[in-house]
Amino acid sequence: MLKGLAEEPERTFSITGGSLSDLLKHLRRVEGNLLKGRFFMEGDIRPDILVFINNVDASLLGGTDAKLKNGDEVTFLPSVHGG
Repeated sequence: MLKGLAEEPERTFSITGGSLSDLLKHLRRVEGNLLKGRFFMEGDIRPDILVFINNVDASLLGGTDAKLKNGDEVTFLPSVHGG
């Protein structure tokens, strides 16, 4: 579902601020129309989208306040997905 929404399955971003929230703001700016409704709901990630930072659930790292550093891998995965 999500992979088909992006122009590329993997993307590299440089963001200022260094939090998951900053990355989400960037995604809304860059891919807003494409992802709206399917990815974002009322300005936040839909509850059925799982977010991992370096293979760790972002909610365990502070949610949208989780700090990102150079080289971190952020994965967005729909809760309903193929195996």
